[in-house]
Amino acid sequence: NLKPFHRFYFTIPAANPNEQFYHFTTLFSWLLTKNDGGQFDTPGQFDDPNATVANMVAKLKDLELGGGGGGGGGDAITNIPLNKLKQGHGDGVLAVLLALVDGALWKSGSFAGFQRALHKVDEYAEEAEVDEDAEVTAEGVEEEQEEEEEDGVVVVVGKRAKRGGDDEGVDDDRDEVYVGAGAGAGGAPAGGDARTKAEDAGPKKVDLTDWRLEVERVTPLLRVQIPNDNKDWRIHLISASLISTRTHLQKLHTEISTQLEKLSSREKYINTQFEQQTDQHRILKDTASELKQKHVAASASVTELTRALSGISEELDAVKATMDDIGSGMTDSKPLVGVKQGVVKLKAEVKQMDLRVGVIQHTLLHAKLKTKGPAANEAHNMMQVKMKEEQHTTELTQCK
Repeated sequence: NLKPFHRFYFTIPAANPNEQFYHFTTLFSWLLTKNDGGQFDTPGQFDDPNATVANMVAKLKDLELGGGGGGGGGDAITNIPLNKLKQGHGDGVLAVLLALVDGALWKSGSFAGFQRALHKVDEYAEEAEVDEDAEVTAEGVEEEQEEEEEDGVVVVVGKRAKRGGDDEGVDDDRDEVYVGAGAGAGGAPAGGDARTKAEDAGPKKVDLTDWRLEVERVTPLLRVQIPNDNKDWRIHLISASLISTRTHLQKLHTEISTQLEKLSSREKYINTQFEQQTDQHRILKDTASELKQKHVAASASVTELTRALSGISEELDAVKATMDDIGSGMTDSKPLVGVKQGVVKLKAEVKQMDLRVGVIQHTLLHAKLKTKGPAANEAHNMMQVKMKEEQHTTELTQCK
């Protein structure tokens, strides 16, 4: 029930060392059962790691890995320090897991018929790694090296040279010119004259088009293909499982092809049986599309008519409001009542003014009579009679 590990999981320390050690012990227990090494109980959370590692080493000794065709180095595995196994990562853990995996493969028969490859120590110098995906361009070639061919002389300018004499072994940044002359008529290489010619040669004009064509021609030849290494155990494993896998895949291909043919024939049969219904469905679909278009057009016209109706309704409401205002103004008697009340008030004020005028006249006449004597008294009496008549007339008018 563990998640898959990446290939470098047990190489470096993990974020959780306890979890890494638990994974190591769990994987060790499972591989031990594959090697017929008996049961190994996976340690719990509170178990002593030292006791667990000691039990693991004891199981490895009992298993005797490295004998026969199993995983190699049994003595070296049992001699691994316990503290390295307790870390849960590192060379010791990788060696134990590698030995158990090899032993499990031999036990399962996956390596049947194969002999363990004997790797000889390579005494030659290691070659530099070559990037197969690197592109070679004209600019890059011009920067890396300069080659000139004149009269069979090839001049290669490098960047690594060593000083001679007392400064032997010290790198020099100065360019060193190596001259290799072409073979003469007798096959003998040219001597110092060729070197002198190469050193005295000036810059040569190179056609850019020819240079690019030459680079395109040489570029495929500069790619290095690493040959298959027969020492790799994966090649043997692939070769062993190729026949059974190919047979299984061919059988699977045949079954899939048969099922596809059946599906195709069944599809043709169904299409033939329901051809009439398909035609009817197509006709009904066309009719439905036409009706849908008509419905869309009718909906548009209904929308326009609805807008026109709403405008007419608004105009009708405005006319009704105007008519109501005019009708209420015609039937309302409030202005007439106000006019009548104003007339009554004016009449009352006129009467009061007449009364005041009479009183003033009477007072004025009384004053004149006092100043004129008996003649004035007669006139005063006549005035009083007249005033009484007027007052009586006014009272009668008010009563009416």
